[in-house]
Amino acid sequence: MSEISNNSAILIATSFQALNRAKAGDKSTILCNCTVTILFASFFIEENLDVIIKRMNKDHEMKKFLMIKKHEHPGLLDKLAWYFNYYSANPKADRREKLFTNRLEGRLNKRFPGFKRIYQIRNDVAHGKINRHLNLKETEELRVKAKAVVDDLLDIAAIAGCKIQRNITYEMAIANSSQQLTDS
Repeated sequence: MSEISNNSAILIATSFQALNRAKAGDKSTILCNCTVTILFASFFIEENLDVIIKRMNKDHEMKKFLMIKKHEHPGLLDKLAWYFNYYSANPKADRREKLFTNRLEGRLNKRFPGFKRIYQIRNDVAHGKINRHLNLKETEELRVKAKAVVDDLLDIAAIAGCKIQRNITYEMAIANSSQQLTDS
């Protein structure tokens, strides 16, 4: 399958490779491979969201709304909440403080099923915690849901008038990465 950037193609492919290692059945590495699968699926969501926001020329507007200082970067949840609020929410939050109400979080969870769990696993890893209850079945389901989140993000962009093509294959991304290494 083609993706919208070199990074997104590599990230989802890495997630797929880890999932296949998990499916191979080595009990000593299944938790690690399941965790890597979800971690890279979450990176895949964020990479696509970043590309979409930049291609829509909304990066500055998003950072202003989120009150992000110069040289700082918003987190994945902040970006997703802003994107949903800007393009889909009705009524819309008019400032950052109103963005994270229970109602908006519930609507985010409904619009992007599985995101909350993917985000939780990612943040746990970022804070040195491994979810020991993660299993192969849930991993497969969450990876599919991560891809569905990206599909939905692209659909929202298209409805807003910015159709973004998925035309970079994994092979192209690897070739582009190799070229970048030899150029530097």
